[in-house]
Amino acid sequence: MNGWLKKWILPAGVPSGTLAQRIAIVRGIPASALPKFIAPTFSDLALPKELHGAVEVGERLATAVRAGRKVAIFGDYDADGMCASAILLHLIRAVRPNDPPIVYIPERATEGYGLSVAAIQHLASIGVQTIISVDCGVTAIEEAREARRLGLELLITDHHTMLPRGVLPDVDAIAHPGLGGGTTELCGAAVAWKVGWAFCCAWCGSDRVATILRELLVETLALAAFGTVADVVPLRGENRLIARLGAARIANSGLPGLLALAREAGIGANDRVDAEKISFGIAPIVNACGRLGRPLDAVALLGLPSIPQEDGDTATRLRYAKQMASNFKELNNRRKQVERLIVDAASARIEEGLGRARGACVLAAPDWPRGVVGIACSRLAEMFAVPIVLMESEGDLAHGSARSVEGYSVLGGLHSCAALLERFGGHAAAAGVAVRMDRLDAFREALSSHAAENRKNDEAPSIRPDVELLPSDLTIESFESLDGLGPFGRTFPAPTVFIRGAVVSAEPRLFGEKSDHLSIFVRMDGSDAREVRCTWWRQAGQFNRVKRGSRLNMMAIPQIDRWSGTPRLAFTVIDANECVPV
Repeated sequence: MNGWLKKWILPAGVPSGTLAQRIAIVRGIPASALPKFIAPTFSDLALPKELHGAVEVGERLATAVRAGRKVAIFGDYDADGMCASAILLHLIRAVRPNDPPIVYIPERATEGYGLSVAAIQHLASIGVQTIISVDCGVTAIEEAREARRLGLELLITDHHTMLPRGVLPDVDAIAHPGLGGGTTELCGAAVAWKVGWAFCCAWCGSDRVATILRELLVETLALAAFGTVADVVPLRGENRLIARLGAARIANSGLPGLLALAREAGIGANDRVDAEKISFGIAPIVNACGRLGRPLDAVALLGLPSIPQEDGDTATRLRYAKQMASNFKELNNRRKQVERLIVDAASARIEEGLGRARGACVLAAPDWPRGVVGIACSRLAEMFAVPIVLMESEGDLAHGSARSVEGYSVLGGLHSCAALLERFGGHAAAAGVAVRMDRLDAFREALSSHAAENRKNDEAPSIRPDVELLPSDLTIESFESLDGLGPFGRTFPAPTVFIRGAVVSAEPRLFGEKSDHLSIFVRMDGSDAREVRCTWWRQAGQFNRVKRGSRLNMMAIPQIDRWSGTPRLAFTVIDANECVPV
């Protein structure tokens, strides 16, 4: 069966059990393992020794702090890097409150991503003796050489793709999930948290750490969860545990900055925080600071001392956190406006055939801030189903971001074009890039050719739902039970169900600023005629296909709508078609 948008692969057979149990079975979670899967504990987390280099970095950091060396945390300007920086700031400050570490976050527009020789020299000039990087550094060959020349101790914690042939910077210690045969996919904040755990053990000389550090490790796990979700790493294994356990701390966090951000994102004290609330609520507010403001301000907010604190004014700290979080939210509103302008301008150019070759699209403009183009790239890659590179042009150079599509590594594409580029780095799905303007056309052609020749899974997109929804599944309790399977994200998406022959119970309507979203109400036979609202994002074009009284088959994500204060069943529609015998 095919939908109006995609090919459908219907589930074979109907497993027994509740909706959550049936989905768990389909996803390979046996009934015997489900209780533990739904209710993990902190004891389920892997020890630092299972992350290559974490113990060595933690021990060296503890030695440096104990010796009174001046320490600098060198982070990144995205949410993951800022959370990672704040984690180590909290833990080091807890043991040396009168001499906390310096935090250095490069400015996106003027310094670019990662360690730089200039930054290393600056830190040395102000007396720094030990630098620990977070969420960057594994490719910093020249920077490590300069640190060695200046007599600095350089400790690297990172998770990004390493250089080909296993080339590593010459530093004192490296913690990275890809080393030592590791297969984990931790984000930068999670790596920093593991290193921080090792630091606490080294400081205390035992796996049983002091109460204040143990409590801080529990609180800062929320920052690791934040980074895990914001950096869109696969939510499986250790990542899922970190996201699940850490997210549960956010709504009532003891970290005043994180608490203030949660409230600005509309998260109340009694709310359950899932990956969606982080991705679309808190993360954009923090990322806006790195895109249009000063990323160091975000670290200052996330790194505010935990509450209560005997030597500080809790009320003053909370007011300060609330004001900072409010300022960041305003920055995010501005970012949204800029993003819309970029998407509209780039869409028009792409539709006119500008900047697009057969396998990819590369565009640059002087009024596209490099801090915002990454989000616009993601939207355009979804719209046009090709890898997208958008850049801000400044004189002879263009700096920006790349986003990929299913079946293609944009980082691999950039490696194939390395001779044309000034700088690049990132992941298979997303990367940063700089190119000379006189090489822009050649870069476009080279990347496009590589994408056309190397993209996999070019067949028509398909949807394979977890299970078919039964009328008996239409209860608040059944839908709420799905939360136990989360958090949902990359490699572990929110459950999708097949809905057979739902009756459209009201005339559909369009909504949104551009009237580009579709709202439909349906009823299922045998379900007490319960009416359920279905939202189909950015599918206004289907409006004339949906008629009151008609029957639809749908692929949808079950959800609970709590906006009215009363929980209601809801669906997010992925695809639909007119009901035909199946």
